[in-house]
Amino acid sequence: MKPMTIHSICAVLLLAMPALAMAGRDEAETALTQANSGVAAAERAGALQSSAAEVAVAREQLMLADRACERRDWDDCERAAHRSHADARLAEARTRQANAEAATAALQAAVETLRSELSRTGASQ
Repeated sequence: MKPMTIHSICAVLLLAMPALAMAGRDEAETALTQANSGVAAAERAGALQSSAAEVAVAREQLMLADRACERRDWDDCERAAHRSHADARLAEARTRQANAEAATAALQAAVETLRSELSRTGASQ
């Protein structure tokens, strides 16, 4: 069996490069789609009011991912998109936490109101 020549190796590498580039592109585009969805979900959850800083960071990372995608820098695009998605999820989680805490406080206030009314009506009987 003949050893592969430099020309044969180069030809194989040149033929494989587009497939490798497409794999990186597909992963980057998937991550970018997830990041866009994450930012939109955080905004729908009301994160602009209660977690504005996290949403701003998520949008900044999304912008960086878009720019990297335009440069066809798939690795940077994918990394920035994953960061954006994580920041968007954080914003959404903090928003849901703030909403849950507000609902809990409202329920506690209602319970205290009921207790005070019960104690008044019990004392007057």
